[in-house]
Formats: sequence, structure tokens, C-alpha cells
Amino acid sequence: MGDDPPAAALFPTTCWSQVGPGVGEAALERLAGRYWRPIRDWLRRELRLPRDEAAELAQDFFAWMLESGFVHKADPARGRFRAFLKVALRNYATDARRRAAAARRGGGRRFFSLDDSGSGADGAEGPLDPADPGAPPPDAVLDARWRAELVAAALAALERELAASGRGRQFEVFRDYFLAPSPDVDYRALAARHGATTGDVSNWLARAKRGFRDRLKEIVSDTVHDSEELEAELRWLFGREAR
Repeated sequence: MGDDPPAAALFPTTCWSQVGPGVGEAALERLAGRYWRPIRDWLRRELRLPRDEAAELAQDFFAWMLESGFVHKADPARGRFRAFLKVALRNYATDARRRAAAARRGGGRRFFSLDDSGSGADGAEGPLDPADPGAPPPDAVLDARWRAELVAAALAALERELAASGRGRQFEVFRDYFLAPSPDVDYRALAARHGATTGDVSNWLARAKRGFRDRLKEIVSDTVHDSEELEAELRWLFGREAR
């Protein structure tokens, strides 16, 4: 990890504190705000639903977790929040199938906005063909969406941090080099584009890359129990471990 802060320094503040005995609706709302899209898409594939119905059902999932008591049974010592969430989703899908013809749960409560207008490529996704045998399995969809949400959150945090400290150009260089590079992008071209020297570009990229890793570790630490789980989840995130 080089000069990164030790993983153990990121604990014990984790989102495991938002589940388990005594959890309230406000804590569940915070979880929903970050993870509802991966959950929606898991439900969409598993239950073969149109996207709008899956979004509504994702709302109901959080109400079910609270009302059924499932969320109170969470045990951080059992591992990663992503794995716990999959167990909860499978239990909920089983329950949803049993009551498919019954009234919807949740009493009209909203844990998050259903407006997808700002979700970028996610919002542009085409309709799902329920009969398509080549559709990705639900767990693969959740993992892919989970990765995308974590990376997007880390990038947004990095951009806010650099902008607030007057270093917005550093993020712009980072974006142009790593996120939206042109075929001929190089340090000299970036320096000319952003009114900097090639030395500036080199230093800015190194700092922004380190800052991105730090923000990503902080966000991932919200979904695991300890430093060992953090390292394993980061390996999975970067494709170094099959999960």
C-alpha cells in the first residue's frame, strides 16, 4: 500500500453500525441512498421485472428489512456487507414471490427518490427482456453496479475535496487522463490544455490518484467489518479476487 494510511485506521466506523439491534429507519435510509440502484437491478433480474417496477420494489425491500426484523439480525463478524445484502435480497425475493398477488408493502414510505434523471449511463439502460436467456445473473449485476457506485462515490468525494481547496485543475487533469482520455493524450498535451507544466501534470496525477485510492478505501470501509475484510474487498473491487 506504499504510504497509504494503515487500513486499521479506517475503523471502527462502518455501516455495520447502521444495521443490527436497535437500527432505526434513518440509518436504513442512509444505506438506501447509496445502494438502492444495485438493489433495484438485482431485483429486476431475479424477478424479471420492468425497471420502474423493480425501483418500486427496491423501496419495499428496505421497508421489509425494517419490518421483518431481518436487519436487526445482522452480524458484522460474519463478513462483508455486500454478502449480507445478497442474503437479505434472496430472502426478500422468496417472500416477494409468495405475496406477488398481495398488496405492496411499505405504506407509501420513500427511502430514496425514484428520479433517475441524474444517473448517467445507468439511467440510459435499455429495457430488460424477461425472456432473454443471456441476461446477466442477478448477483453479477449487483456486483457490477456495486463497483460502479463505489467508484462514482469516491470520484465525487475527490472532486469536492480538490475543488474546496482550490485545486480543481488537479481533478480536471485526473479526469482527462484516466476517465475520458483521448487517443493521443499525454502529459504534454494535458499541460498545454490546462495551462500547466508537464511536471505539474505528473505531480497532480500522482496526488489525485493517491487521493482517489484514499477516498475509495474510506467508502469501502463502510461495507466491511475490519481491515482484513477491507483488503479482501479492495482486491475484489479491482478484479484481483473472484467473488
